[in-house]
Amino acid sequence: MTQLYSPPLSAAELRKQLRQARNALSAEQQQQHALQACQHLLNHFPLDKPCKMGVFLSQDGELGTQPLIAALWQKPQLQLYLPALETLPDWHMGFSHYTPETPMKNNTFGIPEPDIPLEAHLAGEALDIVIMPLVGFDRMGNRMGMGGGYYDRTFAFKLQQTDSRPLLIGWAHSCQQVEKLDSQPWDVPLDAIITEKGLLNFRLTTA
Repeated sequence: MTQLYSPPLSAAELRKQLRQARNALSAEQQQQHALQACQHLLNHFPLDKPCKMGVFLSQDGELGTQPLIAALWQKPQLQLYLPALETLPDWHMGFSHYTPETPMKNNTFGIPEPDIPLEAHLAGEALDIVIMPLVGFDRMGNRMGMGGGYYDRTFAFKLQQTDSRPLLIGWAHSCQQVEKLDSQPWDVPLDAIITEKGLLNFRLTTA
C-alpha cells in the first residue's frame, strides 16, 4: 500500500522513514517487487534497437535490480553501464560498461563499480536511458536521493533541455511515494518511475 507522508518532516527525517519503510519489506516481497518492476519495464519499453542504458546495483532495501540486469543482459542490442564515482576529474559521475565478465572494485561508499580505465567511462549525455535509484518520489516526478547530488549534477543539462536524452526513469517500491516533495532549482525531475505497481509517466513523449 502506498504510504503518503505529510509535512512537517525534515529531509533527513523523511529519508529515514522512507528507508525504514523499504527495509521493512520481507525478502519475499522484495523479490516479488523486483520481478514485477522488471516486467513492467520490459512491457513499456521495446528495447529492440541499440541502446546504452545506465543501471545501478541495489542495496539498503532498494527495489532490486538483479532480475532487471539479468534480463537486459539477454538482449545483445543493449549495453549496460553502472555509475562510477571515481571518474575523470571534470566529471561529477561517469558510467562504466558492465557485463557479466566485468571486474569490480568497491568505491568509497563500499558499492561495487567496474574496475576499468577512467578514459573508458561515458558521460551521462552519452546514455539513452538511465534507471535511477531514489529514496522518495511524488506524483509530479520529483525525486529525493541520498543527498549527495551525484545524479542531479550529472544530468543538470536536462533542466534546460527537458526533451533531451537520456530518459531518466526512477526505480523504487511504491511505499517510497510521498504526497509532495519540496523541490529545489537544481533538482532534476524524473521522466517516469517504475514500481512494482507499474509505470508513472511524467514527461515521456516516446518509449
